[in-house]
Amino acid sequence: MDILNWLYLRKEQLIRTTANNPETDLIVLGADATFAKRDDKYKTYAMTLADGIQSGNVGNTKHYELDITTTNVVTVDTPRGIIDIIGMGTSVPLTPLPAYGSSTSFLINNPDLDLSLTNRDNIYVQYSVYYKQYTGGFMASDNVIPHIIATGIATGLEFNLYNAYPGLALVDNWDGALYVYYELYTTN
Repeated sequence: MDILNWLYLRKEQLIRTTANNPETDLIVLGADATFAKRDDKYKTYAMTLADGIQSGNVGNTKHYELDITTTNVVTVDTPRGIIDIIGMGTSVPLTPLPAYGSSTSFLINNPDLDLSLTNRDNIYVQYSVYYKQYTGGFMASDNVIPHIIATGIATGLEFNLYNAYPGLALVDNWDGALYVYYELYTTN
């Protein structure tokens, strides 16, 4: 790490031996970079102490299961987790059609957070979808390309799940493993 960056951070009293304020005190990080600023080829990065503690806390991650044939609401109690959505292939009326022909809606609710419409400007959400196509059985045919969009707030955070595959639906569509990874916080 560049010694001049360390000296600047120390001079500005951003490095302390005891934490005064976890929201503003910084943890200094060095990351290998492909570019050379000086002869050491490192660039200085920093994050707040609170963010460093939160990002390293895997204890706040949990696995949830949402059976879409019985409900479209999953209640979570952690800021991040994995939602296993089951029953998509068997719930024909709820199965999204190819080429964005229809969607399936589901809600993520966390009673500990204010996910109301009036608090919508203070909600942070990050999500990604994983789908493992069904490959079992003779002549298995699953051509789903899942696409998920956060669509609003209605007693929880609402998402719509689409099939982006442009062709015709195949017999085993949505019989694969569908997971949604999420991070959900409010800033107040």
